[in-house]
Amino acid sequence: YQFQNKSKPIANISRSVTSHHSLCSFRPISPEEALEEEFILKSIAWPKYPSIKHFSSLPNTSHPACGSFTILPRRGGGRRIGDQLEVLIQIQDCHCCPKNYGGDVLLASLHNRDLEAGVAGKVVDHLNGTYSAVFTLLWNGSVTLVHSSEAVEVLSRQTSEHPDRIYFKSLFRSGSKNLFANCNVCLRSSQALQCNYTDVRTGEPWFCYKPENLSCDARIRMTERSRESWQVVC
Repeated sequence: YQFQNKSKPIANISRSVTSHHSLCSFRPISPEEALEEEFILKSIAWPKYPSIKHFSSLPNTSHPACGSFTILPRRGGGRRIGDQLEVLIQIQDCHCCPKNYGGDVLLASLHNRDLEAGVAGKVVDHLNGTYSAVFTLLWNGSVTLVHSSEAVEVLSRQTSEHPDRIYFKSLFRSGSKNLFANCNVCLRSSQALQCNYTDVRTGEPWFCYKPENLSCDARIRMTERSRESWQVVC
């Protein structure tokens, strides 16, 4: 991202100074927006996972190479294109022992390499280490373990405790003085003053902590970085 300096103002951007405010105190949303928000939150919600006592050691975590699946029989015998196919999936740990709790994130899909096409299946967690995947039968398919239930617990906790996955910093400059300040769509409560760069046309919020003895108009550049990635391997 690149920002113009104060000699060339950015259109439709407010640069007012505001006192500290609560985290993510956005404007009220309409009933239509509330319904859309509820739908989005449900679609990205973490699955239910058991207490941490179930996976106190790494070998107890889900291991896709040890899992198995069974195509459930259909009443009436054979299948035709357009029929429903149900598959029972058994998740096992790194010792290839069946798990007795759920919470894994699975993606099931039917795909055809010749057609370069695919369709997703609906996965149901039975909360006992088994899952059902239901597809419309169009072509051959596969199941992918995306996140084990143990990883879901860690990811969910980290997301809750550390919601800021990407950090933004802006450079403020006045003469020979250069200072960096944290920025985001919402900032944690602090005694520090904040610069309000909310777009007056769209209402999109953006704030930076105000550097000491520098104007909000002194912002010239912004950088970003993400948290370090962690990977769990059996």
